[in-house]
Amino acid sequence: MNLFNKKMHFFLHLEELRIRIIRSIYAIILATIFLMINKNILFEKIIFGPAKTNFISYRIFNYFGNFFNIEKNLFLKEDLNIQNRNIFGQFNTYLTVNTVGGFILAFPYISYELWRFIMPGLSFYERKYSKYILILITILFLIGSLFGYFILTPFIIQFGSSFRISTLPKNIFDLYDYISIITESTLYMGLTFLFPFIIYFLLKIKIISFDILRFYRKHILLIILIIVSAITPGDLISTIIVMIPFLFLYEISIIICSLILN
Repeated sequence: MNLFNKKMHFFLHLEELRIRIIRSIYAIILATIFLMINKNILFEKIIFGPAKTNFISYRIFNYFGNFFNIEKNLFLKEDLNIQNRNIFGQFNTYLTVNTVGGFILAFPYISYELWRFIMPGLSFYERKYSKYILILITILFLIGSLFGYFILTPFIIQFGSSFRISTLPKNIFDLYDYISIITESTLYMGLTFLFPFIIYFLLKIKIISFDILRFYRKHILLIILIIVSAITPGDLISTIIVMIPFLFLYEISIIICSLILN
């Protein structure tokens, strides 16, 4: 292949990538519009659900707390007091939440477009199982998002609302901070659960090897701990909650990739 043909081949790949990205953006826009139309359900039931004592996660945690005689109301004894201090705070929140929600809803289609782009570079064996991998990517992302929303978020809110340096300051939560907790916990955990495919991709393009994954396991676990500490509020319980699935996904990544690539 001469230089001209190589350039043409490269530009064809760029054009294909551009088309996939545009289609993904259209999917996010459509999903965002859908959420905007259903504003009351999105905010009252989903976004501000963890701010209320009757949230399903709190009821389950409190039930087990009562069952084991730990504490009568272990999680969130009263509804959070949330305030907006910016003129356009609620409007900006409206846009941010709908956009992040649109990305989450459109993620199955986005992963499909991404997989269609990289599929020509896959081997026959990888193409054969590509649809199962695509389904698994979607499932892992959704499980991670649900984990972030129903498990991690309640623990973060509980820690933030119950921690006191004194009885004098009252915990009145800022709208922006609260929304950041919900969106980041949900989105970050969804992306975190894609960790096996990040490992697979790095192995595929030979940036890392199985020997590195095995030999430097302790070093990689330290890096994972640093990452987990960065995406959690820093309390021990939240760190452990995120660390457990991270370690599990890392070990599973090594096993799955060894079966696929070897």
